[in-house]
Amino acid sequence: MSLADALAPIVEDLELAGETADVLEAPSADEGVAATIGAAVGDGPLLVSVPGAPSDEQLARLRDALWPTGHLIAVYRVADDGAVARVALQGRQPVPGRVEGGARTVLYVRGREHALGRSTTRAKFDANAAGWNGVPGSPTYGHFRWMRKLLADVAAPARGQRVLDAGCGAGWVGIEAALKGAMASAFDPSPAMVEIAKRNAEEQGVDLDARVGFVEDVPFDKPFEVVLNSGVISFAPDAEVFLDRLDALLEPGGVLVIGDLNPESRGFARRRRRPLLPARELNGLPRPLVEEKLRARGYTIEGRWYYQITFPLPELMALSEQRLKGLGCGLALLKNKVATSLDHATGSRAARWFDSWILRARKAGGDAA
Repeated sequence: MSLADALAPIVEDLELAGETADVLEAPSADEGVAATIGAAVGDGPLLVSVPGAPSDEQLARLRDALWPTGHLIAVYRVADDGAVARVALQGRQPVPGRVEGGARTVLYVRGREHALGRSTTRAKFDANAAGWNGVPGSPTYGHFRWMRKLLADVAAPARGQRVLDAGCGAGWVGIEAALKGAMASAFDPSPAMVEIAKRNAEEQGVDLDARVGFVEDVPFDKPFEVVLNSGVISFAPDAEVFLDRLDALLEPGGVLVIGDLNPESRGFARRRRRPLLPARELNGLPRPLVEEKLRARGYTIEGRWYYQITFPLPELMALSEQRLKGLGCGLALLKNKVATSLDHATGSRAARWFDSWILRARKAGGDAA
């Protein structure tokens, strides 16, 4: 029996929708095989079989060595008797069937272009749209809304200014700008998210011109006075192209407020010990690097913030919500607000203590100071 035939239960579990998986047998899961695996990565799925049961730490090192050529999406553990368990971001699940040939570990790898491609991104957000909207009345909803409001507060749009929420998700950043009196527009690659954003705006009593589109292919022709962009650049296949497109959306002299996850935080360092990470966490950029790229485009940096205290505060908030009926969530939110204000006031140098960052930058030209 060929290796491809032996791995049939895994291929069936992956539900590849007609795609044919390439199969590679590697001598180990050491970092040194990353180049061999990377050379085998193509447009379709790749299954890599390695002997035994390499540790999570070993797989995490291989994952990092493989990126950005390939993205490790799932791990299948095969026991001596052929029983299979899938290890994915959602947890560990048994897989029907048996894989012959003894104990091994099978890695499911896709190219970076697939992991960050338009169809993958759109499908991901369409499938999980409701979960990105927050749950009104839940203990952590105040924190959810505070993070969105923070970007609008940093932008501080004047009444009547034309503001764009680029990659709006559930629309709350743009809605917060509209609540300040701005003329708000928005777009998102997910049609489901755009519908949620429209509904949220209607419920808040504000106008939001929300459309479907990507930053790299925007559904608006006229540039804006303020552009807001929260948690999107880490989804971009090419950060340079992404920032060029954001720049084209902004009038000379306009304000760009951009924020994203902070890969330099202690919390993300802990997460990187796991073998699997979402592609955007591998693709995230530190704030100083984005700042450098904006300066190269002629922007002046007007403000810097880190926000969301890192480990263990998010974990404690989740524990409070799940087991303590929200007791402590209000205090955690207060700590986040105070910490963010102190960080900004003292020069925003505490990167490792926060999970997210924000920059306020002004484009050259125009009449703005």
